[in-house]
Amino acid sequence: MSKLLDGIQDNYTFAQPGIQKKVKALEELVSRIDEQVHNHFRRYEVEYLQFAFRWMNNLLMRELPLRCTIRLWDTYQSEPEGFSHFHLYVCAAFLIKWRKEILDEEDFQGLLMLLQNLPTIHWGNEEIGLLLAEAYRLKYMFADAPNHYRR
Repeated sequence: MSKLLDGIQDNYTFAQPGIQKKVKALEELVSRIDEQVHNHFRRYEVEYLQFAFRWMNNLLMRELPLRCTIRLWDTYQSEPEGFSHFHLYVCAAFLIKWRKEILDEEDFQGLLMLLQNLPTIHWGNEEIGLLLAEAYRLKYMFADAPNHYRR
């Protein structure tokens, strides 16, 4: 428990600076990973804070079924850099997983409704395993690249 809390304690202090930083990092990472999705959000004036705040605040617990959350958190606990470092890449992979659906939405309301109610209710081990594999791929591609957060 202390390992978990060490990495996220500034998420729950005044003004939640940890969450603010992580949402900004997600925005910058997604702009590098998938510029088309990033520009789609900009076109329809969707701010990452409008959907990713909840992802960071609740550590994807509201987005995934409990069985997937347990598997996800188990993986987080095994990460040497800590819980919050890998969570960024999981969130990026999670967002890009819905790329087609995101690009199909052509208004602000539709995008926000999709992003706040992603259809994961039937997810199981296979889906969470694929999500984690993609998150690891992103981590190994971008984590050691010094400019991966900057455009």
